[in-house]
Amino acid sequence: MIKYLIPILFLSSLTAENNKINIEIDGMQCSYSCASKVSKVVKNIEGVQSCEVDFASSTAVILFNDQKTSSSEIINTLNKKTYYKANVKSDKNKGSSI
Repeated sequence: MIKYLIPILFLSSLTAENNKINIEIDGMQCSYSCASKVSKVVKNIEGVQSCEVDFASSTAVILFNDQKTSSSEIINTLNKKTYYKANVKSDKNKGSSI
């Protein structure tokens, strides 16, 4: 059984692709704790590989595995777990990197 499971897991990891989204975040009041809160919430979502928050532009760039999460799940989680209003600014093509 295990000899079949390992190749399946390996092949599924090869077909999984990364997506990059740019998110607008309204309501951040401070550069340190607000940006840190957004980053912490997003990085705790399974499938998110990185999150870079820019307080000055009120945006975040997020790289995630589309096999484990989606841009709508990231937005919904941010809107539920913070007081900020998040919207997708743009979706980038699969395979993009930050």
